[in-house]
Amino acid sequence: MIAASYPRWPRPGAPLAVAAPAGRVDPDRLSAGLAVLAELAPEREIIAGPQVLATDDYLAGPDEDRAGHLHRLLADEALGAVMAARGGFGCSRLLPRLDLAALAKARPCLLGFSDLTCLLNALAMRGLVALHGPVVTQLPRLDQASRGDLAALFRGEPPWPGELEGQGLNPGSAAGPLLGGNLTMLCHLLGTPWFPDLTGAVLIIEDTGEAPYRLDRLLTQLELAGALERVAGVAVGRLNGEEADPPEALRAVRRRLEPLAKPVVMGLPVGHGAANRLLPLGARAELDGAAGSLTVGADLV
Repeated sequence: MIAASYPRWPRPGAPLAVAAPAGRVDPDRLSAGLAVLAELAPEREIIAGPQVLATDDYLAGPDEDRAGHLHRLLADEALGAVMAARGGFGCSRLLPRLDLAALAKARPCLLGFSDLTCLLNALAMRGLVALHGPVVTQLPRLDQASRGDLAALFRGEPPWPGELEGQGLNPGSAAGPLLGGNLTMLCHLLGTPWFPDLTGAVLIIEDTGEAPYRLDRLLTQLELAGALERVAGVAVGRLNGEEADPPEALRAVRRRLEPLAKPVVMGLPVGHGAANRLLPLGARAELDGAAGSLTVGADLV
């Protein structure tokens, strides 16, 4: 993995742009999210062009249009950050259409999660720290800590290093680049040139709406592919979008991860629920299985 470089953190007065690289965006949910975004970034212009509400069946426009719009935004050095409107599906279809090496050199500040997992990790593997965090349509139901992360970022004050609290499953400590994100998307990348090199990484995973047997199947797929053998440790975020994860889902994940002879922390405030703290993928993370904590952005001082 290439040594990580910082993105261009939002500068005073630089606008924020919204992109829709994945699923079709609901206009009402977009409007509600943009209203919260304006509160979190009161000094900034917010650009959400007509491309964000384009449609092509279940996608936010044809692949070539979504890729072109995203590429233009990420290459625009006048912008402070580019935030995804939503996830869903569609980002993986853009991977062959983007000049990822050139975008990494341009050092944009890209923010999103879920389906954006493939884009964030692709940039991180090319040496650029990418931000795993809320999408615009998630903003109205975010908790205060997650909103605070965003407000600090938009003030040009990245909120790292930062410590997130969870519950330890396996003891021990691990340190390495933070990689991963949505578990389903990671498994969809297996066997492609865009699956991240997890050797020595702290792997973060989250998901939503997956039955326990499907979570078991996804983790088993990573194990059979040798991915879990290569990581330094595993950090688990939320497993659904509700207030509490279903006990059956938690049991399924524990059964698959407990046999690993590596530190594992569960229940971290990351994912599709109200808590979705900012994670700098590609930056150094430190996992403490005994304390049940994950320190992110340890090298972003």
